[in-house]
Amino acid sequence: STDADYESVPVGAYGLAMLRGMGWKEEEGIGRTFKQNVKPLEHQLRPKGLGLGADRSLIRDLEEPRPQRALKPGEERRVEEPTGLVSGSLVQIVNGPHQGLYGKIEGLDPDNARVLVKLALGGKVVTVSQYNIQFTNKKEYERYSKDLSRLSTAHRDSQQREEEQAAAHTQPLEQQDKEAESSSGQERRREGAHKDRDRGQRQKHHRKRKHQAQSDKESQKSKERKSLNGSSEAALRESCWLRRDLYVRFIDKQYKNGKYYNSKVTIEDVLSYDSCVCRTEEGRLLEGIRQSMLETVIPKRDSEHVLVVLGRHKGQVGRVLRRDKDHCQAVIQLQRGDEQVLQIDYDSICQYVGGTDND
Repeated sequence: STDADYESVPVGAYGLAMLRGMGWKEEEGIGRTFKQNVKPLEHQLRPKGLGLGADRSLIRDLEEPRPQRALKPGEERRVEEPTGLVSGSLVQIVNGPHQGLYGKIEGLDPDNARVLVKLALGGKVVTVSQYNIQFTNKKEYERYSKDLSRLSTAHRDSQQREEEQAAAHTQPLEQQDKEAESSSGQERRREGAHKDRDRGQRQKHHRKRKHQAQSDKESQKSKERKSLNGSSEAALRESCWLRRDLYVRFIDKQYKNGKYYNSKVTIEDVLSYDSCVCRTEEGRLLEGIRQSMLETVIPKRDSEHVLVVLGRHKGQVGRVLRRDKDHCQAVIQLQRGDEQVLQIDYDSICQYVGGTDND
């Protein structure tokens, strides 16, 4: 054979010759026991720009958009709303401190099964468990998202009365007749009771004056007790220092069998004045953490930011200028109030990792 002979034979002919040499026949299976005729896999060319491991279902997003037809007079173009656990979906929070509020999903945290929801009222972004939300449509969202009357007690009472009336209409007719008879009997008994009560009230009227002074003293004591309870609660709130973006130390040995004892965590969200959600350095969220389970942290280096958590300057951000370990105090410079320099105890400040005025 010459080179010209090899060039005249197509490449596919060599492959078929090799298969026939190994016992392959067209329209027949191969192997000793496997008789099924398996068609070869067809190679599909990967679209340009689609990397390895990419989802082929997203190919349609790479295609050029088709031209849309012109709208008829008075017709509005329908916009598809995002559905499911994706950014932009409309949701209602059904459990937790923000129960009953509406919002839009801003982001996802799939590792911790949580979502970032931007509330319709106030525009605040909160982190919520994905099991504490339910999806809603645009019509319901526009109607109730900014309606504060839904959350009032009067609205809940009226809604409960409507439910009771609807349940009453569904009762059998016989049961309604019995209730009507019992109600008429109750009215007759009530009229007799009113007459007896009138006689008793005339007899007790002269004794009310005797006990009026005593009841006034008791009411005054109850008011004093309520005022003391209110002042104690206000003092308790004042002593709480939980704030977002504080870098604190976990000191509870009982939580998760001491797994996070003596570790550093960041306060992610504050649920109440004594409860918060923390994020570990590995990114795991810890919910239901109390203030007694945490302690403040002082920065190891100067020029780092701290937040004043107790005292007259509570809530202000400052920068550490100097630390006095012997007296457990730090000299800080506040960002507000003409950059005032203060000397504050370690217990009244905590390392702050959030945004500052300089940012």
